[in-house]
Amino acid sequence: IYAVIKSSGINNDGNRKIGYTAPSILGQEALLRHVYEGAEIETESIGIVECHGSATPLGDPVEVEALQRAFHKNAGDHCAHGSVQRNRGHADCAAGIASFIKVVLSIVNRKIPATLHFEKPNEKINLEDSPFYVNTKTLDWSNDKYPLRGGVNSLGLGGTNAHVVLEEAPAIPGDFVDEPARNHKILTLSAKTPTALDK
Repeated sequence: IYAVIKSSGINNDGNRKIGYTAPSILGQEALLRHVYEGAEIETESIGIVECHGSATPLGDPVEVEALQRAFHKNAGDHCAHGSVQRNRGHADCAAGIASFIKVVLSIVNRKIPATLHFEKPNEKINLEDSPFYVNTKTLDWSNDKYPLRGGVNSLGLGGTNAHVVLEEAPAIPGDFVDEPARNHKILTLSAKTPTALDK
């Protein structure tokens, strides 16, 4: 087990956006709040959020604003922002799963990957009064208070929003793995009829 999916959700912005290709802060914020309430965890326990990162003048500020609202704008630079699309471009329908795999591998390796080629944020994005930061080098990831947790944000044309919360897998106790074999085993059988079962 590489990671546990704590919560996930999807919604659509509907008429809360100015056009078919335009994102909505309200729609994204509503989804994020729903997913984190469903996970029953504090947003301060999230160490990384993998953003959709469309790199558009409107898309990125809307995505970050929705995240800041859902995370209650807790200051403290405790959550890294990243986007794997900076590394390899937009993967179209596979963009969400690429981000998902990145966060799972981040949890497994206990590392927060560097955001490549980052120099300065979009002028419309304010990270100063938020819990978010852009990391420019690979960091060791540890958290004594909470298990390692990350979020994956994925957005689709027409206002579809998706978010997944991932958590590190629980440790398997050594005695569970080395448990001696039992003397008796259960062999289960099934059949369509009692006669067939007897045979």
